[in-house]
Amino acid sequence: MNDIPCIACALAGGSCCLNRQIVLTLGDVRRISACAGHYNFFVMEKPEPWYLDPFYDPAWLTLVLNPEGLFRVLKRNPDKSCGMLTKTGCILPFEFRPLVCQLHPYMYTETEIIGIDETCPISKEADGFTILERLNMPMGKAIGWQHLLYNELHTERNEKTFSPLFKTVIPQLTNRGNYTIQEDNHLQSTPG
Repeated sequence: MNDIPCIACALAGGSCCLNRQIVLTLGDVRRISACAGHYNFFVMEKPEPWYLDPFYDPAWLTLVLNPEGLFRVLKRNPDKSCGMLTKTGCILPFEFRPLVCQLHPYMYTETEIIGIDETCPISKEADGFTILERLNMPMGKAIGWQHLLYNELHTERNEKTFSPLFKTVIPQLTNRGNYTIQEDNHLQSTPG
């Protein structure tokens, strides 16, 4: 994955890696810990006020908040930048990043991809979706990540999977060789 446009954005101070609470599924925690070799990268915290209005997906908060009103997020540095962000970009290989990071800058609901986040400079480009294709983030992969994200959220919340068609939605991810689909419809990353 070529992160050059994202690194330039981060260095300019306008990155999606700054001032964000990056939600983690249990699947994210397993993938990141497999890469990092530890679990000291997340915390449970209350959402910041801006987070409480998920204007484009009313189901989101019920899926990410626990009964105490907390959610699992990546740790942040004192300047509120992501704890995984360095001057050369994210320290995690793309396939080990949280699903919300893999999906960014796509905006999505539980049922569809609805556009590109207007805070991302790519959204200002006439060929934003073409840029995403060149960054190896085509719509097909985004749909796979979106289904995996909600599958993991629903599994954690309800102890059941979200999509019975899960195995047919994300073949492009498994064809890359970094993932296998387990019997319970979970996507398992494999070191590659």
